[in-house]
Amino acid sequence: MSPRPLLLLTLCLLVGTTLWVWGKRSALQPGGKSDTDQSAQSPGVSLDVRTVLASKIEGLDPKDRQNFLKVQASLDSLGDRPAQSAGVWKSLSSFWLTREDLLGAALCLDMASDLQPTSDDFRDAGLYYGSAVHSLMEEDSATATFCRNQSTVMLAKALESKPDDLDLKADWANALVQSSPAPMQGVQVLLEIIRTEPKHLKAHSHLAKLAIESGQFPKAIARFKNLLSWYPSLGSAYLGLGEAYFRIGNKDSAVIYLQQYRGLVQDPETQQQIDNYLRQINP
Repeated sequence: MSPRPLLLLTLCLLVGTTLWVWGKRSALQPGGKSDTDQSAQSPGVSLDVRTVLASKIEGLDPKDRQNFLKVQASLDSLGDRPAQSAGVWKSLSSFWLTREDLLGAALCLDMASDLQPTSDDFRDAGLYYGSAVHSLMEEDSATATFCRNQSTVMLAKALESKPDDLDLKADWANALVQSSPAPMQGVQVLLEIIRTEPKHLKAHSHLAKLAIESGQFPKAIARFKNLLSWYPSLGSAYLGLGEAYFRIGNKDSAVIYLQQYRGLVQDPETQQQIDNYLRQINP
């Protein structure tokens, strides 16, 4: 089996873990792989929040599209009442969350934040944008770039009002790594957080995942093992170790850690997917 399928599973499952840390809705695969239409994918098209949102609305089935537009139309009757208008956009964000679509939720929270800025909405929009990248089609690089950039922007705005929030700073630094042509700036911020708080969960988790993405598997293994020594029930660490060991060809260890991860999972669909990958690794 090639490494790619297991890596995709890892990315999808770690999305759920990231949102769980924030106490938000988790989903194995938030959003569909055909969420954006061709206008959002075409080269040369300048993407902004309204352009991508229009594409998302167009991609809904007729009934959902009608329901969404009906609620959106109520904004016209609110006039110059930003707090109420922001509330409508937040309800539309929930509309997308019930459909396990994080990009739609991020876009609507982005709109709400323009009307009534709050640190929590900036934070959630930033996290949703960052996680939504994993549900996009590979060829949809324009929307992926848009999401990474918006994730960084939203998390930076959240951090402005909470500069001492190390969890928030870690998420912003990770978004910076993903969106910047000079990722070491974000890495240095994560290392600075660890110097301040040596067992910081998010900073170590982000660095461990970045190590896997960059092919530095021994570093990833060391970081995930440190995390497990501090947080024994941390599911993403078991999952990350399974991925890292698989990528270096140690299938026995990969199976052990993925089985341990499976024991922590409650969702039957996720359990089934892990079982399928375990059978492929060790027939």
